Amino acid sequence: MSKIPNYHTHTNYCDGKAKAEEFILAAIEKQQPAIGFSGHAPVPFESWWNMTQENFQKYQAEIQHLKAKYTDKIEVYLAVEADFLAGKVSPANFATLPLDYIIGSIHYLQPESADSPWDFIISPKIFEDGLKNFYNSDIKKLVKDYYDASCKMIESGGFQTIGHCDQIGKFNFDNKYFSENEPFYQNYLNEMLNLISEKNTIVEINTRGRLKNLSEEFYPSLQTLKLCKEKNIRIMLSADAHTPQETDSFLDEAAEVALRAGFETVEIFENGSFKPVRIQNFM
Repeated sequence: MSKIPNYHTHTNYCDGKAKAEEFILAAIEKQQPAIGFSGHAPVPFESWWNMTQENFQKYQAEIQHLKAKYTDKIEVYLAVEADFLAGKVSPANFATLPLDYIIGSIHYLQPESADSPWDFIISPKIFEDGLKNFYNSDIKKLVKDYYDASCKMIESGGFQTIGHCDQIGKFNFDNKYFSENEPFYQNYLNEMLNLISEKNTIVEINTRGRLKNLSEEFYPSLQTLKLCKEKNIRIMLSADAHTPQETDSFLDEAAEVALRAGFETVEIFENGSFKPVRIQNFM
């Protein structure tokens, strides 16, 4: 299979484990045609893995420098993965910056009884404790809050791609908390997907959960991808790389899953915008 570009990459400016140039060199070695850097954008509250404002400035300058340095060898793109938390931060806050694209993601929620934003996907224990303490173990309310936040982010706009859109199931091993087939879950999921379709937002197939052995599927699941196809939602492939070795992790498999879901094309970034290419081009 031909090498597939990766547009979701984190360096040591946020929670990645290497310098940007190391990722570029790895992608060149793997014969990937493009690499996009999507550092976690700054947030106005304490976070150990989002970029600081100082690092954000350095990050932008370095990626622009590397773009020029490697222009004859690989396409390099400057982006961010921007968080949404109502009233605090939004991908739209970064829409006027000279970025190639923006990934919008939900990593935090703000339950009524929480004193500060809750990073609900950082570990199984933090998820379990928050579900118990903030939601009185009511998984339906937590799932509703997650998808409500996702819908508000989509409505606010300012980004092209939504990151790991069903990641509320990150720690849902063996349906520990819910089944995707339950009506309450399908209702919230479909509400979000309908809005994604209306706004023409791209859904990424994010392979990181599989890489970290958190799931046998990708985000979103095959079942959800089939719904995306029914709703004419565009998709892209994403390794969510945090080390140089991960720039192509499971991308071939993600392309195969996209075909199984009924897709014929995936989005690639070229000449300033995303456009569809046939998945068979990568076969």
